[in-house]
Amino acid sequence: MTARNHGHQPVSLKNANDYARVRDVLAGADFTDRGVVGLLGVESARALSGCDVAQLLRRTNQATPLDTLIRLFLIGAPVEVGAARRAIAPMTLDDWIEAGLLQIRGTSVVAPLELLPFQGLVLAFDHPRRIEKGLSRNYVMGIGSSTLTLANLTVRRASSRTLDLGTGCGFLAFLAAPHSDRVLAVDRNPRAVHLAEFNARLNDLANVESREGDLFEPVEGEKFDLVVSNPPFVISPERRYIYRDSGMHGDQVSRTIVRQVPSFLNEGGYCQILCNWAHVKGQDWKDRLAEWFGDTGCDAWVMRSDTLESDAYAAKWIRHTERDDPDRFDRRFAEWVAYYDRERIEAISGGLITMRRVSGRANWFRADDGPEKMLGPAGEFVARGFELRDFLEQTRDDATLLGARLRVSPDARFEQCMKPCPEGWQVIESELRLARGLAYSGHVDPYMARMIARCDGRHPLDELVDGLASDVGKDKGEITSACLEIVRRLIEQGFLLPGEEAS
Repeated sequence: MTARNHGHQPVSLKNANDYARVRDVLAGADFTDRGVVGLLGVESARALSGCDVAQLLRRTNQATPLDTLIRLFLIGAPVEVGAARRAIAPMTLDDWIEAGLLQIRGTSVVAPLELLPFQGLVLAFDHPRRIEKGLSRNYVMGIGSSTLTLANLTVRRASSRTLDLGTGCGFLAFLAAPHSDRVLAVDRNPRAVHLAEFNARLNDLANVESREGDLFEPVEGEKFDLVVSNPPFVISPERRYIYRDSGMHGDQVSRTIVRQVPSFLNEGGYCQILCNWAHVKGQDWKDRLAEWFGDTGCDAWVMRSDTLESDAYAAKWIRHTERDDPDRFDRRFAEWVAYYDRERIEAISGGLITMRRVSGRANWFRADDGPEKMLGPAGEFVARGFELRDFLEQTRDDATLLGARLRVSPDARFEQCMKPCPEGWQVIESELRLARGLAYSGHVDPYMARMIARCDGRHPLDELVDGLASDVGKDKGEITSACLEIVRRLIEQGFLLPGEEAS
């Protein structure tokens, strides 16, 4: 054993066949999401960051190959040389050291990277402690909550060419590979590009190509059916971390992607961006974002997930990197808050922007709050949201909508909460909710719920409003306007659908 690796050399296997050999080693040890979850009793292999290290070490104390690999690549603990050799056999320790996957530290073996089994993939990326040690500029982040949110909301239709803009370790590109003929994974961080390339080969994804460059520069002149982007969207006065800070002013990186992406989309193609945007004093955030999409040739849906006051936002992101130095935290917090004050930024929202390239007509813009829950993959429901908004644009006048035949979504559920009363049970709350995808919910009265239930695709809405007027004992003219306002909202959220008669 002669190789020593004390730096952060690029990770790479010298022979193409070695990628398959590494996969075999990991599979043979059951270093899979299921194997890790089964041994450690956690929700997923990704969920170890909040676990007690002593507890994890106790649960991996049998020195099996799986124990050793978990200690090395998920816990970040050193292991004995003999245990490391047994875990990666029949490959040699030198093979993995030369590849940059392992290092010798004194009499022990350590891993300079995390290696995470997740959703059928194995992904290499940097340990969070790399930031803590000051090796931060080219830090490659793992799978964060924003990445998972975007993955869950991605429209997964067949794509001839897909672009992952700001790919990081490549996770979003790899999820797109099964429904794409070709995927391009782009990042301005050369270390991220290298790790994404390594991860693609490790997972035997031959249709994924990695390219280095800023934003759309590496794909100039090319077109795509799908663009996904989880860019460095944090609104900060700093440029310390490539994965977090865009180096652009305010929320300019998000606006720049919105303005530039249309020329890279095929007709009907989607772009989905998980990002942050500023609430500027004296401006409505919806009006401000609407300006971003003017003359883009794209329909746009902004789905807000959360909003933080500027000081709370600053504290959140500074704590992300400054965990153990209160003085430095206080100094940087003051700098961030002063920056927001100068820029008149009162709050910052996060959420999903989805754009669809459509030519030959006026484009629409929608901005609202997303549902509190997403139940299962929701990409198909995002695409349905575009189709439903198209329908609403075509039925903007009341007469046209009243002539439409609607059907209730098979995912709709109507629930009532009751309390005891002298007559038996009294309804105190009625809720309509969706049981899949974008799980919107809201309160409706029993009369409206009854009308919704009558939407079976056979009767025009005008006829159903007649029935509602009879139920509530009012003239139809008195209730039509308010009823249609509710119906439009129910269509927009996916409770009511146009189309064929329900089977």
